[in-house]
Amino acid sequence: MASQVVLITGCAQGIGKEITLTLARDPQRRFKVYATMRNLVKRQNELKTEAGSNLDDTLFIRELDVTKQDTIDKTVKEIIDNEGKIDVLVNNAAVTSGEWWETGPMQTFYDIMEVNYFGSVRMTKTVVPYMKEKRCGRILQFSSILGFHAIPVATQYTASKFALEGFSESIAPPLRKFNIWVSVIEPGYVKTKLVEQFGDNPTALWTIVASEIPGEEDRKIVTDMVSFDPNIVIGVEMQEIQEVAKLIQDVILSPKPDCRYQTSATIKRLAKQRFIDPTGNAIMNNWLKA
Repeated sequence: MASQVVLITGCAQGIGKEITLTLARDPQRRFKVYATMRNLVKRQNELKTEAGSNLDDTLFIRELDVTKQDTIDKTVKEIIDNEGKIDVLVNNAAVTSGEWWETGPMQTFYDIMEVNYFGSVRMTKTVVPYMKEKRCGRILQFSSILGFHAIPVATQYTASKFALEGFSESIAPPLRKFNIWVSVIEPGYVKTKLVEQFGDNPTALWTIVASEIPGEEDRKIVTDMVSFDPNIVIGVEMQEIQEVAKLIQDVILSPKPDCRYQTSATIKRLAKQRFIDPTGNAIMNNWLKA
């Protein structure tokens, strides 16, 4: 059986890198992975080192900036020319910010939407015609617990993930008619190098962000909320990055993947709470207990 051709964005570090390595190291060689990042000169060395013998065999590193259509077109064309198809698109590239929404610049909203939302839209629009031609494909959109469960910090990031979920849910039904399956992935607090510096406390990062909010009253209100009860309010636990990568492999291999995947039991519990309550009051009341 021919290998599935997988295109992944945001592979320099974190979840994207781990997914890349997991698929490229598959003992059955079921995947040929094109791992992309926006700056090869600065960011490819770590992945190249860890790729080992898989480099230029089952793993190919290419430059791609999801905010620049010309780089998307160039890389997608190369893959189609070389492989004749793209079976799987994993839209993983994302950025965030610790700026308080009320006093931070509007540009922060634009910058985050440009990568997290419009970047995924660009990638999807570019790849879908080739999937339609083959009448087969998988599109995995990396959202977040913050894509359905907003918190009082990371407002700009949260807004971008809500937008991505709406886009994904909208395009999924008609694409299914072409045997193209769209799945939204909703991870929480994953143990990457970025978050490991905050230890095992899931709320440590948010508490630091809240502590920098201008205005004493706002700062105290939000700090109390995000440090109140991580199991009820934030609803995330530190999750091993390998668990997420394994889930992605399972989704790709599934003959009928789900529309949404929460990456842990705690996030699944919060999703049930979110979607069973049409008023939205249950989540709001959790915050107001602080």
